Amino acid sequence: MKTKNIFKNAVILILFALAAFTGCKSNNVTGPNQNQEANFQISQRNGVNNSIEFLFKPSADAKILRVVCRFQEQQFVDTITNNNPNYLFSKDSIYTINEYINVAAGQQWQFDFTGNTPAGNSPYKVTSNYTVQ
Repeated sequence: MKTKNIFKNAVILILFALAAFTGCKSNNVTGPNQNQEANFQISQRNGVNNSIEFLFKPSADAKILRVVCRFQEQQFVDTITNNNPNYLFSKDSIYTINEYINVAAGQQWQFDFTGNTPAGNSPYKVTSNYTVQ
């Protein structure tokens, strides 16, 4: 009788483990080569008239459909839509997101990148946080 209970419990434990393993999806977004996480490194440079330009560099080649820039403290949101969703942003280049005025050191900005990987056109959404220098 004990053997039946141990076997039954082992089967139940294996079923729960399989359900948990197959039911959980990773929040990581893979790059086009499907083996690295795609992310976007944010930086800044001075613009004209005391403005700040935010820049990004992708960790892997990526197609970007939209970037949403947020400065929560002032409830500021700016959505930038790419007019050419098939354009391939190279991992070896730095690109301008946009230029903003009244940006000060210490501000916490958030950038949400939405797009597709070039090879499989798998959709992704990645958030990059940035503290203004």
